[in-house]
Amino acid sequence: MSINRRRHRLFVTRFTEYHLRHQECVGVRDRESGAWVRDHAALRLHAIRLPALGQDHAWLGERLQFLGNNTDVLTSPVVAVARPERGCLEHYVSLAQAGSIGA
Repeated sequence: MSINRRRHRLFVTRFTEYHLRHQECVGVRDRESGAWVRDHAALRLHAIRLPALGQDHAWLGERLQFLGNNTDVLTSPVVAVARPERGCLEHYVSLAQAGSIGA
């Protein structure tokens, strides 16, 4: 099964990695321990004002903001933006609910 990583972006803050599929936060990982945080408030929320693919460098030093119905999350400043490693994709919360992983 082929998974299209081009839809996924990794925003790194000082202590946390935020993994996004399009604008949805599908994974949060603690940078120090490497553990996936399954109850993080940003999970399944949508980031606002994301740059187009290829312009992620514009987020260095900025904070991501995630909006939800009952909660909002504002991260610490972004220190790096990258594509996630292929092995990360299997940990994403939304993929288990999606009808087609590669869709």
